[in-house]
Amino acid sequence: MKSQNIQSFNELLKQLDIESDQVSLRFTLRMLNILVFTLTIIALLIMFIPPLSLPIAYMMVAVSLAINGIIEWLIRRNREIVGARLFVGWINAGVIVFMLANTAELDLTGTTMFAGITPLFVILSGLLLGWGFAGFVAIVNLVIVFLTYVWYFATIGTERGVFEEATGFFVPILLYTALVWAAISFYQYQLTSSRQRLNQARSRLIQDQIVHHDLEIARSLQQRLYPPPPPLFGNVRIVAYSEPARETSGDFYDFIQLSDGRWAIVVADVTGKSIAAAMVMVMARSILRSYIATEQSPAAILRAANNALYRDGVGSQYVTVFLGILDSSTNIITFATAGHPFPYLRRNGQIQEIGYGSLPLGVRLNREYCETTLQLQTGDQLFLLTDGFFEVRNAQRELFGFERLMMAIDQSDLTDPQRALDHLLSALSQFRGNTEQSDDMTGIILQVLA
Repeated sequence: MKSQNIQSFNELLKQLDIESDQVSLRFTLRMLNILVFTLTIIALLIMFIPPLSLPIAYMMVAVSLAINGIIEWLIRRNREIVGARLFVGWINAGVIVFMLANTAELDLTGTTMFAGITPLFVILSGLLLGWGFAGFVAIVNLVIVFLTYVWYFATIGTERGVFEEATGFFVPILLYTALVWAAISFYQYQLTSSRQRLNQARSRLIQDQIVHHDLEIARSLQQRLYPPPPPLFGNVRIVAYSEPARETSGDFYDFIQLSDGRWAIVVADVTGKSIAAAMVMVMARSILRSYIATEQSPAAILRAANNALYRDGVGSQYVTVFLGILDSSTNIITFATAGHPFPYLRRNGQIQEIGYGSLPLGVRLNREYCETTLQLQTGDQLFLLTDGFFEVRNAQRELFGFERLMMAIDQSDLTDPQRALDHLLSALSQFRGNTEQSDDMTGIILQVLA
């Protein structure tokens, strides 16, 4: 759908360019036609003076006015290209006729004057109809001008030779015409190139807007996958946080109630970012949920999920997971990790990492995962974080790291998990400053209340 939208937009741009050219040509042609019409009327008034009242002059004025009317009619019928060709052809033909008339009268000055005007019609042709038509007009005019000089010198005779004399007068006009045609062609090329660059920029802009719109939809849909944490698991309070580095995230967390009343708690991180990671995230979430409903222990769930992801061939998109099962009646949590940062347990002012290391899901078939059983005590806080928390960098490219993370945890609130999370995020924000967030960040804090 996206490529179709972009193609439709490009076609719309082309159509708008065509319509813009038509409007511009229509306006320019009408203004020129009005100007020629005005000059023709002035010429008609001048011809009322007896010495200039010649029948051929009245005939030319009548033909000119008729052509002006035809051109206006063509403009009103949206056939401005035909009108422009007629306009250029008629004006150019008028100058050629006057040049030939002076040649017939053996007036070399008049012939040269009108011959020198012909390159101006190359400019007019280029502005109205493009460099191709301008080139056609240039060739026709040059052929007629050269033959006119040949005719003139053949008529009066010359000692140097007809060809030599004709070439001497023709070459300056040839050079002038070639220079004019080259200039108008370069102008048309630059104009076309500028329009193409503008359209490419517009196309990239609309493409970015379409992609951004699609990513916003994906982000909105992904946010709906995050469940709100239950207000209390018995006397255990939980707060959760997830912030993608881009529009979509490879991190996720989940809470699933088991049939026996216990709760499965998941924090996971897919390697990579944006759409690819988000797609694997949805796949991993679905697989974990399906095995949480059928398997009894965290280790068994991770083993089954690992094999499923491996067979699905997620490639380099591996998944690190913390999976714990909490019995809120006894405050016992049993968990296993798959390549995931160890949980931080804060108890009696001491902070320690707990758990066993293992490979992420999807790396190798038939991996075994070790479980840890923890009896939570009053006042305990359990921090379940993805690597985005300690991989934050500042403007100097320094890593926040484990030591700063443990220090921030140590300085956070002891009794309220939400305030503890807010302090941790504030410490990360101050360290990062204006540097862009480089990785998704997801975290859960469990607090055992008194």
